[in-house]
Amino acid sequence: MRPSKGLFAGAFLIDKTAAQNDKPGPLVIPGSQYFEGNDGPWSTFDIRVGTPEQFIRVLPSTASPHTLVPLTELACSREAFGTIPPDCAVSRGNLFDPNESSTWQDIGQYGINHDGVGLGAHLGYDVGVQFGLEKLGLGLNGPEFDDQTVGMIAAPEPFYLGIFGLSNQPMNFTSLANTSSPSFLTTLKDQKKIPSLSYSYTAGAKYRLKQVYGQLVFSGYDTSRFRENSVSFSLAEDITRDLVVVVQSISYSGSNSATLLNEPIEMFIDSTDPNIWLPEEACEAFEEAFGLQLDEESGLYLVNDTHRNRLLDSDAQVSFRLSDVRSGGDTVTIVLPYAAFDLTAEAPLVANTSHYFPLRRANSSSQYTLGRTFLQEAYLSVDYERKAFNLSSCIWNQGAQETIIPITSPDDPNADLDPSSNSSSGSSNLSTGAIAGIVVGAVLGAGLIAGGIALCFLRKRRKWIGSTYAAKEPEPDESVLKGPVFNSPSFRHASESTMQNGSSSVPFSAADVSGAKSTPTTMGHSHSGSGPSPGMVTGVSANETGTSGGTVELDGDGTAVKPNTELDGKEVQKPLPAVAENPPGVFELPGVKAGADSGSKAMEPQQEQHRAPSTVGSLPSVDEGRDRTPSPLTSTVGPNWRPGRVSMMEPVSPDTPVGRPSDRPF
Repeated sequence: MRPSKGLFAGAFLIDKTAAQNDKPGPLVIPGSQYFEGNDGPWSTFDIRVGTPEQFIRVLPSTASPHTLVPLTELACSREAFGTIPPDCAVSRGNLFDPNESSTWQDIGQYGINHDGVGLGAHLGYDVGVQFGLEKLGLGLNGPEFDDQTVGMIAAPEPFYLGIFGLSNQPMNFTSLANTSSPSFLTTLKDQKKIPSLSYSYTAGAKYRLKQVYGQLVFSGYDTSRFRENSVSFSLAEDITRDLVVVVQSISYSGSNSATLLNEPIEMFIDSTDPNIWLPEEACEAFEEAFGLQLDEESGLYLVNDTHRNRLLDSDAQVSFRLSDVRSGGDTVTIVLPYAAFDLTAEAPLVANTSHYFPLRRANSSSQYTLGRTFLQEAYLSVDYERKAFNLSSCIWNQGAQETIIPITSPDDPNADLDPSSNSSSGSSNLSTGAIAGIVVGAVLGAGLIAGGIALCFLRKRRKWIGSTYAAKEPEPDESVLKGPVFNSPSFRHASESTMQNGSSSVPFSAADVSGAKSTPTTMGHSHSGSGPSPGMVTGVSANETGTSGGTVELDGDGTAVKPNTELDGKEVQKPLPAVAENPPGVFELPGVKAGADSGSKAMEPQQEQHRAPSTVGSLPSVDEGRDRTPSPLTSTVGPNWRPGRVSMMEPVSPDTPVGRPSDRPF
């Protein structure tokens, strides 16, 4: 598939082959062509919210199942900011106004996590959100669905820009009779817009080439964006912390070299947060290698312009060696140049705009996180149905054409057995498409070779059969020419009288014999020509034998035996038996009459495979045709609601865990 220029304006793509076959294919969501954020710059993506549509730019969240957007009434108010920044609404990716939407259904105000469970709980996120059900669409003109979970935020921290959830887990509101709504990813598959519960994402990099935007692909991956590898990672059992890798080592190279991580640790991949969260000793190693100092007021590693230029000129880089096991095993190395860490902090993170290094000290192992910074140089592919994911190193080729490979569902009978082991998985270890292409090509090639060999064999066989069974004049049989019948006086007399009448036929010719015998045929081959057929008995004349005179016996007398006589000299009077035109005794083999329909097909049970729509991590959503009256539990969003921390009598979380089957296919 080759994208056109207009596609980069935010349109979506569907795999051409899949579209032609009337089957769902990969869905590609290009970046919005904006780099923005107060802790970035980051490549954002377009979504459409409400009726009529309101266009908002957001960042993908690999950890969230829902979408959060800034609320128009409070997101750029003095309650949210001490001093409202210029172009606040634009800098936050635009704001959503529920009062302007005819399809907004309010649910109520909730926290995003509770008791250490939920979005950002491991990093200490705490923010109030006004949730509701709303129409939500992807890209500028991608698919849209009703009754999707959308939350409205006001506080600029921890979410300055809105987020779009990529997780397949449903949203659960435990105070409303444990009601839930499916994630957008699950809805895409249930509505047959994509073939599988999978996605690929890379954050993009403004410092690479002429700015490389992020890319989001549902049910597929783009082989033009990464270097393939054979490492496959399994999803962790904790659904709120499932994208876990083992970082076996972290090393620094620049003006010198150093080891930044002394022992393997497990780290969670979460694009919701921009930072890399490491143990204290690892952070100290980073400080020494890059000459970093922690700013106590902001809690950030701020970098002044002079030191920043020195680091950029040093060509320093950090290498992360990743695996699915703590020691040994297959590994993949993701290398980040210093430019990947060269980010900009703006208000309200700092009073004055400053460069910073996105490194944070973790208080416990639960906070070890590879954030959005890491995904600038890494290509992530996640397959929830196979419970596997892949990380690959990004490659940077100016003008490279997209090569989208689909990730099919394991429920599909035509699906690859293990897409996590193919080229994309090779690459994305979800190399299912690349390996499938190689296998199909190999099978087709072998078939062509076998067909060529068979054709050559058939041609040689036909030539051999033609030369073997070609019509020939049979050689005269010496035993017949010198035998008693051929040399009898009556035979010679008959021959001479026949020749005097002008006939060249012998009295006992092939025509006579053919009346009593069937003509042999060559199986599978027909002969043409004027000569006799192979195996046909033919007559032989006396002139052809070279014996024009009589032949004598040993006693000197001519042969006295007459043709067609017995030993007593009397002529045989018995006529030759006639052969019936339709010989009797031709029967079918015992059993079913030839050509009859045995009816075996009627006896075979007709089995149909019924495939239920995907329900992975989903429960019934809002029914169509429901009276959309406001919920009695709806909380009012207005002057009485203040952004920030939320205190509730009965704290609940929309991210209540849902059990994942423990059986693994690999």
